[in-house]
Amino acid sequence: MLLVFYQSWLQFEENAISFVTETTYLHWNTTFPSISVCPIAGTEPEWDDKEEFTDEEIDVQKQFINDLVFFTGSCYSCYDDCESCKIMNFTEKVLRYRKECNKIITSCKWSQIEFDCCEYFLPLETEYGTCYTLNSMHTKRRNIPFLDLTMNRKKGTGQIWFKSKEDIRVYFHAPEDVPFINSDPDQRRDVMLGETFNITISIIEINNDANVQNVPIYKRGCKFPWENDGLLVHQYYSYSTCIVQCHVDNHLKLCNCTHHLMPYYNKRGYCDREGLKCLTDNFEVVNRLHAKESGMNKPGLVCDCLPSCTEPEYKVVYFTKSSSRKSSENEVVIDIAGLPTTRFKRIVLRTLLDLVGFPWVDS
Repeated sequence: MLLVFYQSWLQFEENAISFVTETTYLHWNTTFPSISVCPIAGTEPEWDDKEEFTDEEIDVQKQFINDLVFFTGSCYSCYDDCESCKIMNFTEKVLRYRKECNKIITSCKWSQIEFDCCEYFLPLETEYGTCYTLNSMHTKRRNIPFLDLTMNRKKGTGQIWFKSKEDIRVYFHAPEDVPFINSDPDQRRDVMLGETFNITISIIEINNDANVQNVPIYKRGCKFPWENDGLLVHQYYSYSTCIVQCHVDNHLKLCNCTHHLMPYYNKRGYCDREGLKCLTDNFEVVNRLHAKESGMNKPGLVCDCLPSCTEPEYKVVYFTKSSSRKSSENEVVIDIAGLPTTRFKRIVLRTLLDLVGFPWVDS
């Protein structure tokens, strides 16, 4: 009897969770992915008339401000001689030169129906600075009519179309995810003025049995958005938010500070110019990822980050790009190749109740 119980306990420890494929798709609701729009360094910023440039340092000042506003992990202008740069207020420069939504995104449509872009593309702090995101768990909802981005057999597939008048980086990702430095290159595109991008993607969603959340994290190998212990940069857990926290932890370890765009920490103190030099010196360490036990003897981080339990799988199935020198805007179209006909479901094979209810007999 003890041997049978031991074998049952081993099965609970090692095989509590399994995946199955569901094909009962006729009544599924599928959610359109989140779309994030992040301004990037393209043309030179429109310099404020109140900016106090000095004749002898103006070129260095401009490059330094540009590096601050669009910081992506390195600041090579930090190595140039610039006395005035040492006393600049980084936050003030970012607020002055990063544009708000209505100066970036100009026109939007959901499945051919126009909507107010900046009522739904909401500000989201990221390690790139403020981006504007549609359909994110991390943004604060406004008192506006709900924009229903669900797709099903009755409504059909959805499409997002928008125009921008700035150079931008566009991401599509799960609602619990955020744009981050190590994101999948297939899930982001740099779109410059005059360019038109058409992106068609497929979606495979993951459904979870109701009992999955009762299984310990180490057994199921994933986390739900509310399981955010140790996470400060964002409210909800996802693989991407965990990686951003890993970046911060290693910034603090190596340089004793993190940069001025980092969510949460930018309100509590950030690197000065010397600190940005340190981050630049360690760029290859803090901005590269290695898998656990990869054996790679190269600079990079090994972050202990589990996947999200609910994150869908997105794949680009079609992509086109065209350019027009006459256009002063860019255009992005993201649509779905077709409604999913399969999805994965995480199910619980064994719970603690199976052990509690084990058929003991009197000896």
